Amino acid sequence: MTCSCKKSTHQYLAAILVIIIIGALTLVAYTGEQDALRSATALGMKGTVGVMATQVHGYELANITPGNENAPEYLALVEKLNTMRSMDDHILNAYILKVYPNKTAVFLVDDLMVKDPQGSARIGEVSTAPDQDAIFLALSGPTVTKQPYTTKYGSFMSAYAPIDDSVADSTGNTAAVLAIDIAARDYTTFTSQGTIILVTGLVSIVLALGAIFWFGRRDDETKSGSTRNLFFPGLPRVPGCHPSERYQSSGSSFWPLSSAQDARSPRLQLPLNPPHWAPRYRL
Repeated sequence: MTCSCKKSTHQYLAAILVIIIIGALTLVAYTGEQDALRSATALGMKGTVGVMATQVHGYELANITPGNENAPEYLALVEKLNTMRSMDDHILNAYILKVYPNKTAVFLVDDLMVKDPQGSARIGEVSTAPDQDAIFLALSGPTVTKQPYTTKYGSFMSAYAPIDDSVADSTGNTAAVLAIDIAARDYTTFTSQGTIILVTGLVSIVLALGAIFWFGRRDDETKSGSTRNLFFPGLPRVPGCHPSERYQSSGSSFWPLSSAQDARSPRLQLPLNPPHWAPRYRL
């Protein structure tokens, strides 16, 4: 009984150890996969917005003033932003922001103004994007918001890049910041593709636990006397008897000989009246 309890304890300890090890490895792999996907997505967004920003010149923004949404200069920029945005189906919106030293950002151009005036930001409207640091730092180079956010226009993940004051004769100053938005839902889909790792980890735990308890049960059955009678294959094994023990009979009952009897009986003793299914021997 003590042996059985110790065996069960060892099995449970092994099961707990397996769960901890496989669970930890699965968590590390899943976290690493998520970080890699987020980094790759952010890098791709920075590259895209950076290239788009090089196509807008600082002088094109000189005459953009509030209430001037129908001016040819404004409509030309709207058309340019629309053309660049259409090259990537994941980009929902492209727009240009003016950033001030106090980190306030206001809209200059919204590429959806012509198609959806009611759902677009007008010139001079203050941006309510919560990650103002990402916008301000974009004056020096491409940036990405730390996480998806929500405004009155929807839920997005955004990237920003500086628009140089002059392409041909740059003074190193930034005239404005170009921004692109992708849907927060799409961003979550891009960065949540490690489900196969979690499934693999769960399956591994189940298989490992099954193996531990199956082998443990098999070992217990072997030690408890589940081995067949070697002398009479059809005779059920007597619990607690070793297969190499000799048997004596009394009527139709069989039990192992004691060590003393075994010493006095060097020859194998056969039952006096073996049942019809017992093997017959000629002496």
